[in-house]
Amino acid sequence: MERIAVVEDSQEERNALISCLERYKAQKNENIKWICFDSAFDFLESKEYFDMVFFDIMLPGMNGMEAAQKLRKYDNDIIIIFVTNMSSFAIKSYEVDALDYILKPISYERVEFKLTKAISMIRSRGETSLVIHDLDGRLVRISSGQIYYIEVTGHKLRYCTEKGSFYEKGTLSQKAEILEKHNFARCNACYLVNLKHIFAVNGYYLEMRNGDNLRISQPKKKEFMGKLANYMGQGKC
Repeated sequence: MERIAVVEDSQEERNALISCLERYKAQKNENIKWICFDSAFDFLESKEYFDMVFFDIMLPGMNGMEAAQKLRKYDNDIIIIFVTNMSSFAIKSYEVDALDYILKPISYERVEFKLTKAISMIRSRGETSLVIHDLDGRLVRISSGQIYYIEVTGHKLRYCTEKGSFYEKGTLSQKAEILEKHNFARCNACYLVNLKHIFAVNGYYLEMRNGDNLRISQPKKKEFMGKLANYMGQGKC
């Protein structure tokens, strides 16, 4: 499922874009979800992660370009599409590596073309990304392919990754909903594992490529091993 942010302060323009997204979802039978923000500040401070964002240029307080510049300081993967009434804006949009821009007034044909292009790019990566609000107050974007596993203790998540460990508050169920379609599976109640980083299975233990050993619980073993066998059968190991 692709997650989309719509950052637009005008109710009329926001409704027009949402109408296009609803039509696209219905006609293309696509599993997309969107959340709207009235300001760039609200978007940047949100704890949501997104695959793409539609930025209005003329936002109050902080305009779309300024917001995109701040976003790019910690997120190089999210796809940016600007919404503007200035055709001359096209050149400036490349400064933040925007995918494209849509001219107002918004039309379904314009949105359909840009959205199809964006979704194709996201799916060609074969991975997704998570924006982590770690316990030090930083925003960190991590590609799913870099994650060995996620461990939950109480309400705290630990991301064991190729770049080290990162921590944030949250639930494992929320992450599983996002990552299971990207070849992650739960081996017990405490661990969500990236199947591509499993080196070996020894009875009820997983040996991960980073050397860690994780236990497979009895209730989860059949389901987990089925997912692993299916993954390996696809030639992805």
